[in-house]
Amino acid sequence: MKKLISPYFSAVTRALDSEVFLINSLSSHQGVKGSANEQALINILEKFLPKKYSISTGIVIDRHGVQSRQCDIVIYDAFNYPEVFGQTPIKFFPVDFVYAVIEVKTNLDRNKLLEACENIRSVKALDIVRDSFRVVPTEAAEEISDDTVIWENVTTTKPQGFVFAFGSKAKSFETFEKWLEPRESIELAPNHVFCLDQGFLVNHPNKVLGFPCLLINEEGTEFYSNEDYDPVEIDGHNWMVINGSRYPVSETGQYKVAIDQSKVLLEFISILNKMLSLKTLSSRIDVYNQYLGSLLEQKFSLQDGELCAHKI
Repeated sequence: MKKLISPYFSAVTRALDSEVFLINSLSSHQGVKGSANEQALINILEKFLPKKYSISTGIVIDRHGVQSRQCDIVIYDAFNYPEVFGQTPIKFFPVDFVYAVIEVKTNLDRNKLLEACENIRSVKALDIVRDSFRVVPTEAAEEISDDTVIWENVTTTKPQGFVFAFGSKAKSFETFEKWLEPRESIELAPNHVFCLDQGFLVNHPNKVLGFPCLLINEEGTEFYSNEDYDPVEIDGHNWMVINGSRYPVSETGQYKVAIDQSKVLLEFISILNKMLSLKTLSSRIDVYNQYLGSLLEQKFSLQDGELCAHKI
């Protein structure tokens, strides 16, 4: 299986990398580049995420009318949410139907990561409807025993937040890791940060865990470093050309190592899919009552020829 999976995701990553390279070479306008790169990632997600997730871009709102900043990618529940706020050029998404938001960066640096963190914070700070409800067990029927909890109580949770970058200005993985400072409130911070030329970061309370995605040989026993191949500079970045393919180089400790971009992409899709499955939404939340209730509660009736106001 590994002989199939690895080349497959390498091909997917090369196609994505080529598309982004073409976009960036054809346009000098940063806004155009950013929007096109976001769409390139959306196209990938639409292919690899379950169809129950809808993907778009826009602004997240809560039932009080508070708005987030513009979000590059919004993953939401279109099955239970009628898009009553999606009929204008700028789409608005009720936070209670949003699984996750993703901030997309073409070339990440510390300031751009801080900006992405603030955008995610603006979403996670929104007021969700707190609802507790019961769900059925997920065990297969043959695994259910006398100790199985037949009903599990769960509570609605805030959307997940991710940062995805196609490249970075970091020469070393340590630099990339230090960009994500531990936040006082982990609830408002990004859950993960992924960068195709580095690896990924996991945000934990008071600690950031970093995982460089090294290119490993077919035997799975060694990684490729400057002891095997000399890095070459291409378009201002260091690369290693191995078996006819080029890989970005990152400094990790005493080594300059080749980064496996396909592994970063696979980790991103796998972790994103897992985190989305952990997000709790309540199908009992009614967008018309929760978000438009104040507009609907005022009623009028005609009694003996007179208009009478009622609050229902």
